[in-house]
Amino acid sequence: MNLRQLEILRAVMRTRSTIAAAKDLGMSQPAVSNAIKHAETALGFLLFDRVNKRMVPTQEAQILLAEAEPLFLMQDLISQTAAHLRAGRKGRMRIVATSELSESLLPQVVARFSRDHGGVEISLETQRLDDLLEYVETGIVDIGFAMEPHPRPTLDYLPLAQLDMVCACPADGPLAQLSFVSPTDLRDTPLINARTSSRISSLIQEAFRRSAVNFAPAIEVRFMNVAGLFVEEGLGVTIMDELTASSTRYSRLRSVPFKPKTEVTVSAIVPAGRMQQRLTQSLIRHAREEIAARIAAARQ
Repeated sequence: MNLRQLEILRAVMRTRSTIAAAKDLGMSQPAVSNAIKHAETALGFLLFDRVNKRMVPTQEAQILLAEAEPLFLMQDLISQTAAHLRAGRKGRMRIVATSELSESLLPQVVARFSRDHGGVEISLETQRLDDLLEYVETGIVDIGFAMEPHPRPTLDYLPLAQLDMVCACPADGPLAQLSFVSPTDLRDTPLINARTSSRISSLIQEAFRRSAVNFAPAIEVRFMNVAGLFVEEGLGVTIMDELTASSTRYSRLRSVPFKPKTEVTVSAIVPAGRMQQRLTQSLIRHAREEIAARIAAARQ
């Protein structure tokens, strides 16, 4: 018996009537009766006894239906999965991000995303920039998030926002009272430099060069979010992006606009030329919305 015949068998057993079963299945009553007759002929035994115009299942029919029940469960599961996929509520989203964005952006973005796609399995890897690009390039993950990533022909970069660089300083320090901070204001202040990206470091060094101030960090760290923790301990100041500076983990840090104006681009990174799945598009949309909301609040 094929699955359609088993569906008809189940419907007739449930309703005890070919008329009611036909209505449930969206078929004509003769089509249901013929399907039962053909199945009985093929099987070589009766599936129903006709008693007082009711279809009473035989013991053989009951055994068949019991054996077929796992097939119906599997069919229901597949139908549910297909419906969830159509609604974007089922699937897998593998993400990689730099340390700064894993901490300051992705928790909020994933929370937004999960509210729309509750059945999606999500994984997040935190990697330095070069490894992040490798993860996306080789298909280990579906999407990456980074600031000022190096261009690669095998990857597409989708800009999410332009972020201003700010001076992150102790909230109770003299620099926190300024309307903006320039390299000149930092001549006698220990500088904590984050080597998160050679391109970001180059932009900061260029700003110091244009201001004729020697770029001489007192402390070097790998990531900007770590530099922020050093600032909170009173070890100096750092130049970081405004999104990282807006992280709720910092309670004793103030971000002051940095001049000359220095901007970095935060991007979503996907394999080049590959059609984006609906879940990827949704994640990117939520990332843009979260960044826009956070930056608007930080600049007030």
